[in-house]
Amino acid sequence: MIFARIRKQRDLPQLNLLPVMNLMVTLIPFLLLSAAFYHVGIIPTSSTAATEDVEDDARSVTVNLIVSKDRIEVSATSGVLEEETLELLSATLMAEDGRLDYQKLTDALYAIKMRFDLSDTVIVMPKDDVPYDEIVRVLDATRERVLNRGAASELRIPLFPVILMSRLVV
Repeated sequence: MIFARIRKQRDLPQLNLLPVMNLMVTLIPFLLLSAAFYHVGIIPTSSTAATEDVEDDARSVTVNLIVSKDRIEVSATSGVLEEETLELLSATLMAEDGRLDYQKLTDALYAIKMRFDLSDTVIVMPKDDVPYDEIVRVLDATRERVLNRGAASELRIPLFPVILMSRLVV
């Protein structure tokens, strides 16, 4: 009996795993190379089903900033406002002496915030040639407006606390 059991264990066929391993070695790099990495773009859309928030939406816009080395383009999007109204909010801030004017950017954003007080979101789309320091300065200019800077009674007015970074897809 014992000898029969030992003989059964010896007679079991050995699995040849070499073809499976070859397949994995070939398949895994192929799958990694063919993976689709996608770019996220922003498409302004509005939903017609949510009609109870239309009054609040009329007091809110999303500001878009396209940042390049020599200019900052300001525009706004909304699901309920007309294009003519949104075009009045657009501005192009050119660099002076090779430097961007962040105070002008803050002033333009403050004007938008005063007109649309429920707005809190800005989408920053820097171009590839913009240095990191410039992007940080733009982000600082969009968060708040500081009145009486350096004085004891310094006043900070929040502008757009929600900042989204996006890549400009051309």
